[in-house]
Amino acid sequence: MSDPNPRRKSPPEISNYVARQYFGVTDEASRSRAIRSCLLGAAAAWILVPALFYLRFRNVGPLGWGTTVFFSVYLLLSAIGLFFGPRKEFHSPVALRGDWADRLGAFWLVGCVFGPFIGWIVTSGAIPLTLSSWRWLYGLRVLLAAAVPVVLALPLTRYVRGKAALIALPLLVGITFLPISSAMNASLDLWEGPTTRPVGPGAAQLALFLRHTERFLSA
Repeated sequence: MSDPNPRRKSPPEISNYVARQYFGVTDEASRSRAIRSCLLGAAAAWILVPALFYLRFRNVGPLGWGTTVFFSVYLLLSAIGLFFGPRKEFHSPVALRGDWADRLGAFWLVGCVFGPFIGWIVTSGAIPLTLSSWRWLYGLRVLLAAAVPVVLALPLTRYVRGKAALIALPLLVGITFLPISSAMNASLDLWEGPTTRPVGPGAAQLALFLRHTERFLSA
């Protein structure tokens, strides 16, 4: 008969399970090999991913660079996690609470990845940018890429204590800044609004233009 109140695994136990099952870590030698592979993969991502996008589309573009950042950051985080996993002096001294704030913070990395991606989709041209819709679309992009990652990161700050702060704080700030940076141009356009730019044969007509994201508004 199964235990009606099974013991919840602690974060170190989950970390050890992931390291063993997905990275093949069984001892310090295999841990060092896994860390080396992650670091080499992070460096290779900056060469291979843009090259593949350019060969396929003749342009890397925002999606290509975003994919490059995703793979490189994922591998760097894996290397950092594997390195500090057995070094308990760098673990947070604050016990996991398991409350609603922890459940919210658990989606932090998900928000940092999919927030800017969905925000990019809604402003990439799939939905026409018009004089009446562009503010809503750009506002949604800023909300998804900037506001959501910040809100999801806030519950994690209570674990930034002791020696863990030396690692956790730079990671929390740096990774949260990545999606925010993807929405900076959209934020500037929201702040300044559209300008006019001559278009057409002989530049005889004027069209509304978003200067920072370099997008024209349709009627």
